[in-house]
Amino acid sequence: GGDDAARAVLAEERMSARKYGIPKGQAEFLGTVRDRKPGNKVHICTKCDSPIAVYGMLLPCRHVFALECAHGMVPTCYLCFAKVEEVRKIVASETPLHLCGVCLRGYESQDELSELVKANGGKCCQGQRPKAETQP
Repeated sequence: GGDDAARAVLAEERMSARKYGIPKGQAEFLGTVRDRKPGNKVHICTKCDSPIAVYGMLLPCRHVFALECAHGMVPTCYLCFAKVEEVRKIVASETPLHLCGVCLRGYESQDELSELVKANGGKCCQGQRPKAETQP
């Protein structure tokens, strides 16, 4: 019945993922149509360029990647080179994650992200670094 159809869809998606060069271990983490509601955002991992179904949030920097990629980059974040103290697993279909569009840090609340962006001038949750002054 329905379980056989769901297994067939999942097997087809994994075969398609492998066809496009996504390694077998990462293909297992890809989101499926039945895991997401229409209109939900799909984030792409900046490390492996695959859709993320299970996030790995690096702490304390809060950058997010596919879980397998996040575990593979410990002890240093791929984006900011900060020391990674913990990788938090977040399942996309269970917990929404909101990413800053500038620095790619993740937050579990849209309100938290919005407040940080607003407090930092409306461009990024981390604010803008002052530009170095140039001397003539």
